[in-house]
Amino acid sequence: MSLRTRLILTHVFIIFLTLAILAVSLAIILRDYQRQVQLSRLGDAVVPLAFQARAMFLNDVPPREALTRLQQQAGNIGSVIIVTDKGLVLADAAYGLTNRTITLTPIVRTEAPRGFFWGTHTLRPGRVVLYAAIAAGQIGGQNVYVALANVERPFFETLDEIGWSLVVAGGITLLVSLLVALVLARSIARPITRLTQATEAIARGQYDHRVAARGRDEIGRLATSFNTMAAQVQSARQMEKDFVANVSHELKTPLTSIQGFAQAILDGTAQDLDSARRAAHTIFEEAARMARLAGDLLTLARFESGQLPMARDPVDLNELLPRWVERCRARANATGETLTTVLDPLPEIIGDAGRLEQVVTNLVDNALKYNRPGGAVTVTAKSSARLSATKSSILAWRRVVDPPPPQWITISVADTGEGIPPEDLPRLFERFYRGDKARVSFDSRSGGGTGLGLAIAKEIVTAHGGAITVESELGRGSTFTVRLPARA
Repeated sequence: MSLRTRLILTHVFIIFLTLAILAVSLAIILRDYQRQVQLSRLGDAVVPLAFQARAMFLNDVPPREALTRLQQQAGNIGSVIIVTDKGLVLADAAYGLTNRTITLTPIVRTEAPRGFFWGTHTLRPGRVVLYAAIAAGQIGGQNVYVALANVERPFFETLDEIGWSLVVAGGITLLVSLLVALVLARSIARPITRLTQATEAIARGQYDHRVAARGRDEIGRLATSFNTMAAQVQSARQMEKDFVANVSHELKTPLTSIQGFAQAILDGTAQDLDSARRAAHTIFEEAARMARLAGDLLTLARFESGQLPMARDPVDLNELLPRWVERCRARANATGETLTTVLDPLPEIIGDAGRLEQVVTNLVDNALKYNRPGGAVTVTAKSSARLSATKSSILAWRRVVDPPPPQWITISVADTGEGIPPEDLPRLFERFYRGDKARVSFDSRSGGGTGLGLAIAKEIVTAHGGAITVESELGRGSTFTVRLPARA
């Protein structure tokens, strides 16, 4: 059963339930209204009868004779009953209650005039008499009431009179409600159907499929979230394809070299010892390059799965950072570049010193590799400033009570190279990504690397709770910035 059908059936059930509750409530209201109307008519008609009865009783007119005269005045509005306050019927015109004692069941009515008495008397099951009585003097020392009574109309007789009107009104209400239910079900089911179709399209591999996001309700937000998810899936699939293609390319180059030089040794092309050694050396270097690629891929896979162990030891960058930078000094001297370290006093951090060294050396090596001949590379490290607590006693008190704000250590590696094109910056930390002038650490085609250095650096920094960013301007150089949380 489709969602639209279930919605329509749900609406129909709610409509029928509402109409049933409304019908029962209307029946109760109509029954009470019918009784009140009938009692009001009896009460209005009994007042002049009471005045006449009072005059008759003062002149000692017998109850039966008084009843006959009063009934002529009452006409068909109701039957006259003369009854004492003890319930003894002195005279009855229609119900055969003369000389019988009846139980008078009063009906409480708000704002009832003084001297009035309303009530019911059951003649037999299903036949109830309504009456309105008023005091009319005394007979033989007993208080006497003159009552005008009538049989209560069965509710269904009244319902028959307005039944067709109720049926028509209910039918119109039901029809309009069904139309509204159809429109609502369609408005809800249609976007969900489109989302279902879009999901099936994504499952078939149509990752560019999107849905129109209309409105700001839950369905509109769901459509927006779906489009965001689809875009991420499409990007992930494209990255996966690019990754497979890049891995294939990276493996193809060393395998071709290994195969070529091995063939040279086998077919005797490398006849002398020096040629054989050069071939063996090339085979060794290319095999080592493949091993580094496999190792870096394994490292990235372990990072993503959370299976790579990361040390959580205190790390003093004041001592270690200059040592890490100094290891790149030889390369800077070889290319005539200036390598400078600007180091402020730094607090300790908690992390893996070996992994952080890998990040710093990658960034410095990149800066030297892609810098201009004779350019400069500057490594800057500083920490965020703490709030001062020496200005006033109030600030000092707050400094003691409130915890200090978190500190961050910022390590920046800036060069004076050609810079990176703006279109390459968002994808710079992707695996194997290379723009025309984009910097990728350990580029396998120019430096013997794997092309995964920046991707690994990002994973290491993220694992330490930090972030790595890049800013670049063409013709003026680039700056890579690593932010790490200081030890609390």
